Amino acid sequence: MLIRAALRRVLRRSTRFPGIALNLGRRLTVRMDTTNRCNLRCSMCPMRLSDSDPGRVWMDMDGALFDRIAGQVFPRASSVSLSCGAEPLCNPSFPDHLRTLYRADVPCREMVTNGLLLEGDRLEAVLSHPPTSIAVSIDGSEEATHAAIRGGCDLAAVVRNLKALDAGKKSRRLMIPHVSFSTTLQRRNLHELDGIVKLAAECGAEAVNVNLLVPYRGLGMSEEALDADAPEVELAFREAGSSARGQGLILNRTGSASPGGRCRYVPSWVFIAPDGLVFPCPYWNLSDPAGDLSKQDFREVRSAPMYRALEARLASGVLEGTCASCPELAESGREEIGKV
Repeated sequence: MLIRAALRRVLRRSTRFPGIALNLGRRLTVRMDTTNRCNLRCSMCPMRLSDSDPGRVWMDMDGALFDRIAGQVFPRASSVSLSCGAEPLCNPSFPDHLRTLYRADVPCREMVTNGLLLEGDRLEAVLSHPPTSIAVSIDGSEEATHAAIRGGCDLAAVVRNLKALDAGKKSRRLMIPHVSFSTTLQRRNLHELDGIVKLAAECGAEAVNVNLLVPYRGLGMSEEALDADAPEVELAFREAGSSARGQGLILNRTGSASPGGRCRYVPSWVFIAPDGLVFPCPYWNLSDPAGDLSKQDFREVRSAPMYRALEARLASGVLEGTCASCPELAESGREEIGKV
């Protein structure tokens, strides 16, 4: 037992062998926000609604709560991302969180960021206790397009930060973090998908992951949503795919709707808010949490009647509530979702 534990720690923490991990009962995928703040207000993000919410309480996750989650949840997880809907680098304790995750034997340690704050001490934290992967939100190859979608984000500054990260990896001979671009494809940036792939290559990224825009209620983004089967969408992916192959990059098309399919989230995923509230999937209405880790043990949350009933409905193909408007499963998946 001691030998196995020691070997597991070495393999999972190694920056030289990031692809090696022992799956010893770790079947959980965790997405958690340690803050509910963000430095941007992107056009398609429900964060835009938060500024007009009189009941909004801005917060960073309490240190004791983070340690509690790390102790109860991380040992079950094959993958943990320190970001879900907010910007993880807005939390002053981000370096501490990253260090705890690095030491927790989690095989896949991930984060999603807009990249604007990835400098100074935050960049040093990423290089000192590297996650296995970083997804950077890039929604345009042109300054004006990226700024219009990403709430005025300075694309040139993000590119500088990513090139500094790439240089830091090379100087320390690190194989990780693996960097990818995360692109929300919509009418406004469809024509720049090929350019985004080329920009990813310039920044040292290895992949571009593309999601079609999911319109949330109250943001007025329905007209920007694309039909996944539209000829212009297929053409954009063919052109970008050709560029990706030429640059040695991977182009992933993720989150495509598959009406009648199986839910990939409820059986083995969990989403955790900075106050400890737990949700079954990324599209879940935040007013209806499945549990509260500030008051409950994780085992208690996962075995609660709400989870059991949800699993039973999905197993029988019944889509109710949030599931009825799921952009991945429901026939009505292109309708606006009530996130908050």
